[in-house]
Amino acid sequence: MTKNTATELSTPQVNSVMHAIRILELFAIKQKQYLTLGEISLSLQIHKTTVYRILRTLQKVGWIKQNENGGHYCLGSGALLVTANAISHYTRQTLFEEEMRNLANQFNELVILATLHGDLGVCVDLIKSKHNLSLQTVTCYVVPLNAGATGKTLLSAQPDDIMERILLLMPQKDIPKLREQIKAIRAQGFCYSEGEVDLGVTAVAVPIRLKHGIFVLSISGPTERLKKMGYDIIRFALLNSATNIIRKDTVINDNTF
Repeated sequence: MTKNTATELSTPQVNSVMHAIRILELFAIKQKQYLTLGEISLSLQIHKTTVYRILRTLQKVGWIKQNENGGHYCLGSGALLVTANAISHYTRQTLFEEEMRNLANQFNELVILATLHGDLGVCVDLIKSKHNLSLQTVTCYVVPLNAGATGKTLLSAQPDDIMERILLLMPQKDIPKLREQIKAIRAQGFCYSEGEVDLGVTAVAVPIRLKHGIFVLSISGPTERLKKMGYDIIRFALLNSATNIIRKDTVINDNTF
């Protein structure tokens, strides 16, 4: 760990700022125009007095507005201006890189992004933790679709017609077992594999279905190390990142300024 990293981790957080950010994000999570003081307090488990003070502060700078009756709050134009600026500079690649870096820093393992190119699975990006090795982008790296969490998740995420077409290209003896695995992945919403592609290496993967394409986000590393971390913890982090990417990608594509 570098000196700068240690300093970042030891720097205390400003709770009022964290609470304010959570309140603003709650409008996006709830997907509602208006929220009440009580609803915010209950959802975030923050005392009503604290919520009220933060809302009043955000009102003063134009980030929050109240309706005429004063009982409901909505986002103000200040938030709109910041959102517009962020959207104008963000791309889908930026969203992926941001979430992948967060995962790499959290688990200190490889984070892989894959998609389908024709009938081939391809790794389009790979990030290692900044505490280990720096960013490395890999293009045209073929991902097997019949083995490993990344490839099988990518195959299972495809529409049925594409999945069936790809299955016909595989050895016939392998298809029944693969169909059962695809069924399980679709039901569970994730996949993990131990040593299927590389001996002693485990991968945990989740699908990301966007308007303009299907991707798979996965974490890969030594089996014993990932087991120690806990597959459920890794899965939850991947699903959270996938949700963040989908939600933010929708905002970018649905809003023009």
